[in-house]
Amino acid sequence: MTLAKGGWLGHVLHVYPSEMAQNFWTAIFAWTTCFVVTILLSLVTRQQKSDVQLTGLVSSLTPRTTEADVVWYKRPAALGGLVLFMALILNILFW
Repeated sequence: MTLAKGGWLGHVLHVYPSEMAQNFWTAIFAWTTCFVVTILLSLVTRQQKSDVQLTGLVSSLTPRTTEADVVWYKRPAALGGLVLFMALILNILFW
């Protein structure tokens, strides 16, 4: 059984050393293309909504909340730190 290590043009344009290499390079090209197109489209199009309409939807326009009056177990940062600490302990125990 022969493996598909070509591309759209088969062996005409480029031959990859393995299917895994083909998968990685295809993913890299696809991600880069998507990234560049997204940036170009963002630069070309103009903003349709005002900053007031985007408040609450966009992070930079949303007012920051404080967690000073919230108990520790309802704070995401405290729970995240606890989970990381527990994962560290489990990694040490089961090493």
